Amino acid sequence: MVSSYHYQQMGKKPRPEWADAIRKRREQLGLTQEQLAEMSGGSFTQRTVSAIETGVVNPFSLRSDRLLGLLSALDWTLEDLSNIMNVDVPKKLDHRERVTPVRFLIQPVRGLASAGQPVDPEGVPVLADVWRRGSLLYRVEGDSMAPTLHDGDRVYVDPSETELREGRIYICEIPGDGHTIKRVRRLDDGQLWLVSDNPAYRPWRPSEMRIVGRVYYHDPVGGRL
Repeated sequence: MVSSYHYQQMGKKPRPEWADAIRKRREQLGLTQEQLAEMSGGSFTQRTVSAIETGVVNPFSLRSDRLLGLLSALDWTLEDLSNIMNVDVPKKLDHRERVTPVRFLIQPVRGLASAGQPVDPEGVPVLADVWRRGSLLYRVEGDSMAPTLHDGDRVYVDPSETELREGRIYICEIPGDGHTIKRVRRLDDGQLWLVSDNPAYRPWRPSEMRIVGRVYYHDPVGGRL
């Protein structure tokens, strides 16, 4: 183990005691960083847990729903964490209540949502309170929808919504090109085009396509689209 003195000698800040406490709590529960990330919610990754356990990310800097998901996985209350970190609980959060567990479902990833053929199904957790019955789960590939969506992100798709509407994001299947994820915009010619949020990509109006469904939720950002 590297001591605080050695950290200082190397020009690095010492690891906060609360970071070690979180790591020890995870180990006490017999969880890996990947397992803790999965239990904390769809917006968590192993890298997020690692950043918290090394003191790079302060848990109280997380959005409230992400913080509550982490506490639920650790089986801690807000007061437990605030005592460990020696800080006051943010006013918007109630330290007296134990965090309600976040409910998840396991769903298969149906395909790559920018280009290519469908991939083999892979079970991943989705937020049960957000997931709509009959929805599809896709993984984003590439940077055409950055900065809204990034490579590796997951999106929830409602296949019942296939009527194109201005400004909404859809998964489309293009014959010969596989699946793509694009925003629909009405351009100067009055027609609806498939547009990337990344300005480096040109608008696209394929001669033939099938609308798989509308993207309604973005994971891990945790935002409705």
